Amino acid sequence: MTQRARFEDTLATLAAIFQERAVPHALMGGLAVAAWGAPRATEDIDLLADLSPSQELDAALRARDFEPEWRRGAPDDPIPLLLRLRSPSGPEIDVVCTTRAWEREMLSRSIRLRLSEGLEIPVVALEDLIVLKLMAGGPGDMADVADLLERAGPLPELEKRATARGVLELLRQVRASTGG
Repeated sequence: MTQRARFEDTLATLAAIFQERAVPHALMGGLAVAAWGAPRATEDIDLLADLSPSQELDAALRARDFEPEWRRGAPDDPIPLLLRLRSPSGPEIDVVCTTRAWEREMLSRSIRLRLSEGLEIPVVALEDLIVLKLMAGGPGDMADVADLLERAGPLPELEKRATARGVLELLRQVRASTGG
């Protein structure tokens, strides 16, 4: 099985678990960058989901060969609650659990995109993905932002969302460095 097929199979299985439990979720990170049309290699799957630890969820995950590990940070941590999933046959998965209203708003704005034949999944809106990448702030994230901005048409909500998350100046710097 190719790496792409493993990613798609893993993602489809996890999405089914979340859908069975009515857990709002959306793809973010490198696979979301690729879903929005910017070629991107990645080693893992990153999701945003409105969930919290539960024995029922852990049992459902284990039944499908995922090993859940819940990680709690401080309330002011950028990621106060993370679910890391490992599977013997798939990539590592990080599920950022929503703990703030603005994260839930991002989920409500997610858009279903077709990643491949037979796999359609919610993906964070392009403006939100750019904001999340700006907030992460690493060199790869900035390269993703530049690439996404170059490929995107008008993004009327981007500056408003960047302002709300405190990354407007960084957005302007990336735009200036790319001539946008």
